[in-house]
Amino acid sequence: MNSKKVDLGSKDLINSLPDALLCHILSFLSTKDAALTSLLSKRWRFLLAFVPNLDLDSSVFKHRKVAKRRRQWIHKSFKVFVNRLMALQGNAPLNRFSLKCKVRCDSACVDGWIFNVFMNKTLVRLKLGSKDEFIIDVQQVLLPKLKTLYLHGFVCFEESGIACANLISGCPVLEELVMINLMWGLLDVCSVSNPTLKRVTICCETIDYNPQSVSFDTPNLVYLEFTDVVAIKYPKVNLDSLVEARLGLRLTPYQITRARNSVDGVEEEMVGNASDFLMGISNVKILYLSSHTLEVLNFCCKEVPLFKNLTHLTIETDEDVGWESLPNLLENCPNLETIIFKGLHYRDTNQCWDERYRFKDTMKCFEDADRCVCKPWEGTPICLSSSPVKYIEVLKFGEVYSYKDDMDRQTEVIKYFLETMPNLEQVILYFYTPFDDDLSILSTELQMLEKVASPKCKIQVISDNISFSSTVHSSSSASGLVFFNNTFPV
Repeated sequence: MNSKKVDLGSKDLINSLPDALLCHILSFLSTKDAALTSLLSKRWRFLLAFVPNLDLDSSVFKHRKVAKRRRQWIHKSFKVFVNRLMALQGNAPLNRFSLKCKVRCDSACVDGWIFNVFMNKTLVRLKLGSKDEFIIDVQQVLLPKLKTLYLHGFVCFEESGIACANLISGCPVLEELVMINLMWGLLDVCSVSNPTLKRVTICCETIDYNPQSVSFDTPNLVYLEFTDVVAIKYPKVNLDSLVEARLGLRLTPYQITRARNSVDGVEEEMVGNASDFLMGISNVKILYLSSHTLEVLNFCCKEVPLFKNLTHLTIETDEDVGWESLPNLLENCPNLETIIFKGLHYRDTNQCWDERYRFKDTMKCFEDADRCVCKPWEGTPICLSSSPVKYIEVLKFGEVYSYKDDMDRQTEVIKYFLETMPNLEQVILYFYTPFDDDLSILSTELQMLEKVASPKCKIQVISDNISFSSTVHSSSSASGLVFFNNTFPV
């Protein structure tokens, strides 16, 4: 048996492997580590150029504690390294390509690298980022196998928007598009058009004026995350398959100043209209609205469409943003089941003199002239008294940011929901407080409300700080009010 054993000690097993398999093995290493193998022997010297995954980052060459001349040499070394790599790579198969660098070292050189990549027929995942402003101006793109495109940093497009449209439409099987910190609102026309896209994330930098035109022609998109200044017009919004949307629409800085300094009860007429965009996403089942988006609905939305499929709504709140548009939105959500509030903050209505704005049996606004403890809207909107909503969750309940905010007002809002929403089955408060005494006070106030709330509604208060030895009144399992010791959701 021993005589048949193969003597492996004298063989170099790694070097006996074919080049294709070695390149596959190197693809699991970082490009920096894979490059080090070129020192092993002449055979390994050029293998890196044929590795299907390349991650090129100029920061790998960065050394802070070196003289200026040395830094210049390092930047030049990176340029020489990539030039040589791209030249050797030629038409070799490329699965994933990532480039992050300082453009000012040689923009023409970077343009050449990008042009070569944009014509790669095997690339599946492409990631581009820049620490300096880098303008993409391409007339032709052919990426027949690209499924993921990720652009971030100071990557820009030429002003007409044609290059941006060419890049997205030049990927016939693209499934995911991510554009982070781009200033695409500066383009004459902002357009995303691709029939195969399933997920899109666009988070744009804040600019001082409203984009002229924003369009989406993505009929198979199921997930959209969109953060941008509200545009003047949305000529085409084809999102018929959309299931989930996370919106961060916002006003320009000037518009925000006008909105927040406006006379209470008087609507400011502003540039921009989000109505057509909202109409385009009205098929969603899950919707997240940032506090900025709520502000856009207040001032730049002439009409809220019917969200007939919406069952799950999350609303981020802010002490400087009013809830004027919320009743109209809720009234147009006939099948809504769950609302999640991120905080219960809203702008002072300052209508204390009008009893229609006051919570029932409260005169707290007059007890302290510096506080407004009024309702966020006039009277009792019909959207609440006829609301189909069954579940309400409030994250960071009890969190107070400034003198404008008030724990009493947050409690009054919860009481108001319980009194006016007949179909509520469960209210969960993730209570933020360092004091158990606050929990006792809240418990007492909510227990008093069990008589006016729907008998089928259960109220749960969840807090990190609940002590099982505390004197918090935890009702029996038959009652509707229960306290839990637990961690907050992320």
